[in-house]
Amino acid sequence: MSHALNYQDPYRVPAGLLALVVHAVFIGLLVLGVRWQSHPPEEFSVELWDSFPVIAPPLEQMPVPAVETPPSVEPKVELPQEKSADIELREKKISKVEPAKPTAKELKERKQAEEQRLLEEYAEKRRQALQETMRAEIAAATSAEVGRYQDMIRSKIRRNIVGIPPNLPADAKAEFKVTVLPGGMVMDVQLVKSSGNRAYDDAAERAIYKAQPLPLPTDVGLQKLFRELRLMIKPQE
Repeated sequence: MSHALNYQDPYRVPAGLLALVVHAVFIGLLVLGVRWQSHPPEEFSVELWDSFPVIAPPLEQMPVPAVETPPSVEPKVELPQEKSADIELREKKISKVEPAKPTAKELKERKQAEEQRLLEEYAEKRRQALQETMRAEIAAATSAEVGRYQDMIRSKIRRNIVGIPPNLPADAKAEFKVTVLPGGMVMDVQLVKSSGNRAYDDAAERAIYKAQPLPLPTDVGLQKLFRELRLMIKPQE
């Protein structure tokens, strides 16, 4: 019996500790419950909804809609309209075909044609020069012939002057315009410039009428140059 009293249960101490812990927790809960009942309940509000609100998922969970990339369109550039004349000219230049190089025969023919043209130009210039020379020679011959017949007319008029004043200066001269008919007959005489001596002017005019018919060239063309004469009458040459 003394042995039984001395025996100690190995689980007795832990069990006792566990019972103490359980009792302490229970007492704590009772205290908290009493304190909670002693405080007035906190206010809170309630919102009424016709339907449940839609809660948007987080951004990282929202599906991203696929965006279709539109096809690339090149910008249309409007060029300035060209004038019809410019277009036609450009088309002509494009369609123009370079002529083929001339052959040796064609070159020879061209050379001969050019030489012929130069010969014709030289002949024409030569002809014109000859004509100018001939006209100059004819004019000179005509002038000489007219001068010769004018000298003959003046000489015949001086031979018919009568009553020359004795005090007449040696260089006295009277100028007349004489209209001559075909055949040398005198139609009219006009004093253009006096000699300064009226008696000599009158004597010279009378001598012109006395000298008719005036000597004229036989050539009909030259006779036309003697229809109107300007004669300078001097008492002597």
